[in-house]
Amino acid sequence: KLELPFLSLQTGSCDHNGLLQLGEPTVIQLNYNGFGYRYGAWGKDSIPPLNKKELYWVAPLNTDARTLYSFTVYYSLNDLLLNKNPITKSFPSSYRAQGSGMVLYNNFLYYNCYNTRDMCRYDIDSGRVQSQTLKDAAYNNKYSYAGITYQDIDFAVDESGLWVIYCPETNAGNAAIGKINEATFTVEKTWVTRLYKPSVTNSFIICGVLYAIRPVQPQSEEIFYAFDTKTGKEDSISITMDKILEKLPSVNYNPANHKLYVYNDGYQLTYDVIFGREPPVSNSRIAN
Repeated sequence: KLELPFLSLQTGSCDHNGLLQLGEPTVIQLNYNGFGYRYGAWGKDSIPPLNKKELYWVAPLNTDARTLYSFTVYYSLNDLLLNKNPITKSFPSSYRAQGSGMVLYNNFLYYNCYNTRDMCRYDIDSGRVQSQTLKDAAYNNKYSYAGITYQDIDFAVDESGLWVIYCPETNAGNAAIGKINEATFTVEKTWVTRLYKPSVTNSFIICGVLYAIRPVQPQSEEIFYAFDTKTGKEDSISITMDKILEKLPSVNYNPANHKLYVYNDGYQLTYDVIFGREPPVSNSRIAN
């Protein structure tokens, strides 16, 4: 059930008209460290290496809600559910992670290196780390998401590859979207939005469109904003996102099975992403 896409779209396909709604949250389990580890991230690599049919990862931050020294990978869903054959991956001491903005993609964990504006990536097989400075990016909890600490730099994956969501120091908290060239590990193109990042719960990208979330009720969020990098246009939308607890430290989209992998106050959730056959309803166009 977990691994079937809601629509019969091929992996990497954008043959739809955008996000229409989300399915109800499916609770997979509490993270392996327990309820005290409320901040972190988890997910499934959308393009694991050929010798790994599946690659799941779980990364609960320390109880300081900031630091990550190690994370765990599993090579099957069954192993993840039973915490069977866990493989712990530890960062070199000078390259530990901060914040819950990480994502695992193509056998690399991408994350914000501790106490820097550096983008870092950890090779799952070798344990080697590469780093690149994200020029002019605010960091160290200056422009994190609302109620989520140290997620100034947030990585995302969609059908076209890897992205980073952050705030330039000169942009007064408005989010920028950077498309990452994986070969050179550099940001090859940037879009500046009018989305004030500290006012939103979290965000994710599908088919080049950034979607942002805000709280509505104690157990409900609203996907209220969309920025299309293909057109440069911003829209106000309204899509309900139910949750089981208050905070959403991590929301990662997986283009291989069209699911969101969400870390909700220590619990690991998934949501089916339901695409529209007609253009999504827009309440108001706020930029041309």
